[in-house]
Formats: sequence, structure tokens, C-alpha cells
Amino acid sequence: MKDECQIVGDDAACPDLVVIDDEFGTALMGTGEALDEYMSSLDIPIVPVQSESGEALTQMKDVVFGGRAVRSAYSIADHAESILPGPSSASNVSYHRMVRDAGSGKIISHARIPEPGIAAMGFGPQMAALAALEAAVAAQFDELHARLNIIEDKVEEILRLAYAEQIGDVFGHHRVLTEHVREVRAGHGLTATDWSTIASLGVDLAVGVERLRAHAIKQLEMLSLQARPAKRAEQLEKMLRANRLAETLQLLVVAQKSLFLWQNLRLEQVRVREPEFLEQTIVSARQRLREQYRADVDLVTRLREAIDVHAVLQVTEVHHMLIGRTLTKLRAELDEMLTAFVRARNLQLSDRDVAEHARISDALAAARDKAGQIVVGGRRQLARGAAGVAAWIDPNERDGSGDGTKGGRGDHSEDERWIKRV
Repeated sequence: MKDECQIVGDDAACPDLVVIDDEFGTALMGTGEALDEYMSSLDIPIVPVQSESGEALTQMKDVVFGGRAVRSAYSIADHAESILPGPSSASNVSYHRMVRDAGSGKIISHARIPEPGIAAMGFGPQMAALAALEAAVAAQFDELHARLNIIEDKVEEILRLAYAEQIGDVFGHHRVLTEHVREVRAGHGLTATDWSTIASLGVDLAVGVERLRAHAIKQLEMLSLQARPAKRAEQLEKMLRANRLAETLQLLVVAQKSLFLWQNLRLEQVRVREPEFLEQTIVSARQRLREQYRADVDLVTRLREAIDVHAVLQVTEVHHMLIGRTLTKLRAELDEMLTAFVRARNLQLSDRDVAEHARISDALAAARDKAGQIVVGGRRQLARGAAGVAAWIDPNERDGSGDGTKGGRGDHSEDERWIKRV
């Protein structure tokens, strides 16, 4: 053990596991056995992270674990609300060692090593904060290609729709930045010349990300709360097809990943050439990551709410059975789109109940609530079709009010025939 861990004078202080808590969650690095045991004791989602996902993580592997084979993982805070609003560069570091039963050899605990002192472990507080930040970024973005479709042939159209042409070749920038980061992680220095070729990308990527997200939010403004089901279906269809909302969200993730690849390179540049500014640069990078996370959570929340309102038949709309089928298909596509985005960004959002169309029984129940005991009247309205029940509940349904259209019974005949067969 001493040959593998020479930074501390005795075996008792040589860790099997390092845990770094910060405002985003918990970064873990340790031997495979220690990591598996620790992760199995937690009832929280854990994302595997390559230990080469950042310069600080690579250094931790070499310095703290003395070159032993280790793995990394990250647990993002349970819910978006757990991510604190204030900037911070601080991280709480703890070192653990597995304690085994003397007889069976079974692991019985991960005892915390009495504070060895971060300096004694050869890993300063700034580097711990940087390692935690690198792990958080990796957990949110490193698996994006496994979850996204390739949309390179649609990039120009999406950027035009979002007025984000200044971002340029998104996938090209991503490839260039990925290669630079890979070289840094392999131990190659980031030269001043290399940095000068990519330094200006930061602003363009940041602006492009905001415009892509703004384009997605703008789609919500096109949805009318007063529109009837057929009009709502038309609006949702346009949002998906003409305005390419799904592809916009995919490109948003790629652009954000590129932005944080650039931030990694910026941190390395400062660490090597301007170390006196490293702490404030870490704070800045953390703030950017926090802003992007919360903005994406807000975007998903607003889109979910829009789907629940616009893609679902309300009580007064139960007679629109045919258009309801179209709304069902659109809702499924929109839900799938948001699920893919949430997974690609690894957003920790609570589960939600899927909204369902109102039924004829719901309309009759609403009519009873409004008119009291209306058994005879309810049957008479049902015989006239669900549209009659809806008109009784809401008189606006009688003349098609809601989207400015008069005589709204033109699409009821087939629905009424369906009602009479029930």
C-alpha cells in the first residue's frame, strides 16, 4: 500500500475513496470496490464520470491514489431546487477508507479518515473545487452523443430560425474544442497559440446558447390559451415541424457542451498562466453552469405546463373526439422530446402525472355540479350529443366562442354519432 500511496506516512490515512460535496451534488473517486460499495448504500442517481474528464480529476487520480486504478462518479442534487442560487468555489472534501470484518473480510463501513489535512494529501482546496466542477460538468454533458440524434444537416436552418447564425459551425466547434480538451487531459500543455485560436469562441457560444433557448421559449408565446382543440393541434404541429423545436433542444445541448469545453480550457489557461486568478475563474465557471442548469429546468417546466394545457381536451371539449386523437399523438411526441432533453442534460426533475383527456363522464359530472339533480335533462343533452352537454356547462361552446369562430358545430356530427353508439 505504501508503494501505491506515498503522500501520507502511514497506511491508515491512505484513502480508498474521496468524496467532494459542492452545491451541485457529490463527486466521488475511489477504487472500484470502494466506489461500488459506497454507491450501493446511496438511494440517489449516480452518473459514471471518466476520471480523465478534467485536469484536476486526472491529478487527483495520480496524487491522492498514487496511480492505483480508480473510478469516478457524480450524483447531481436530488432536485433542481437544491442547487443554491449564490456563487461559490468552496467544496467540502472527505477521505474514506474501507473497514473490513477481521474474520469474514466483509466491508462493514467506510470510515472517514481523521482529517489528514488537504495539504498533506497533496491536493489543495482550489484543486478540490476544480475537480468537483469538472465532475459536475462531465455528469451533465459527457453522455450527450449517446442520447441525441445527429442533426448536422439541419443546423443552418435551426440557427436561422433562432437568429443565432453568429454561433457558426456548432458541430465543428465542438470537434475542435473536444480535441483540445483531450490533448490537455493527456498531459499536453495548452499553448498560447492554441488558446488564441479559440479564445473568442466563448462569447459566440454563450450568445448562441441564449438565442437557441429563447427560440424554444418563443414557441410557447405562439400557443393561444383561448384556441379550440383543432387550432391548438395546428399550433403544436407548427411548433414541432416548421419551427423545429425538438432539433432546437438537441442543438442547445451540443452548444452548451461546447461552451463548457471552452470553460475547461479557460480554467486550464488561468491555472497555468494566471494562478492568482484561478479562484475567481472557478467561481465564474460555477455561476455559468448554475445559470444554464436552472434555465433548462425552467424551460422544461414551462414546456411541460404548455403540453398539459394545449394537448389535452378539457371538460367542455369532450365532443372533439377526432381531434383528440391528433392531440394524443402530438402529446406523446412532445413528451418524448422533453424526456430526451432532460436525460441528455441529466436534469434531476421530479416525476409528473401525465395529463389525460376529459371524458364524457367528466362532462356529465360537471353538468350535475352546475345544475343539481338533472337526470332527465342530462339524458336529453346526451341524446343531442356531447356538444350539448358542453354547451350546457359553458354557453360559449354554443356559438363556437374561444377562437373567434361562429357556428362551431360543424365538426360535431361524427362525434355525436360516436356518442350515440356508446
